Amino acid sequence: MRIIGLSMPPDEAEDMRDAQFKFERAVAKISKAVSGVRRDLPVEIDKNAVPNAKAGWEDGRVALNEFFSLLNKATGLDELQLMPAAGTLEDMTKEYGRSASRYNVLMKKTKLCQNRGGPALSQAWGQLMVSGYMQDSCGIPDLDDYFYQNQRKS
Repeated sequence: MRIIGLSMPPDEAEDMRDAQFKFERAVAKISKAVSGVRRDLPVEIDKNAVPNAKAGWEDGRVALNEFFSLLNKATGLDELQLMPAAGTLEDMTKEYGRSASRYNVLMKKTKLCQNRGGPALSQAWGQLMVSGYMQDSCGIPDLDDYFYQNQRKS
């Protein structure tokens, strides 16, 4: 956020910096709410910790959406989608336009590629292995298809 803000004209940079500071305050609010809480320790959680963390998350979501809106306006593009407000999973998925199953497939293929040594080494492994069909030896699908899945019907 900071680097993008520094690369913008002064008028847009000020507004972006304000959104960045709001986001950083929200993250600090979450950090303060969950400080001392560890997953592996059976510690009693303060009854205000969860609502405070959720409030910090909502503040951060609003600040990030503000930053994305300002960046979209400054660049003249509509690339960054805004995060929907908390609601049911179906509503959020429908509004945000990303598929959980496609994300899981992307992550599995990315890990498989990393286990093969990345794109450079997977090419060599792919040439050594004999298979009945041709495919990208790394197996990672086109990222444009993933990131723009709500705009393209697939």
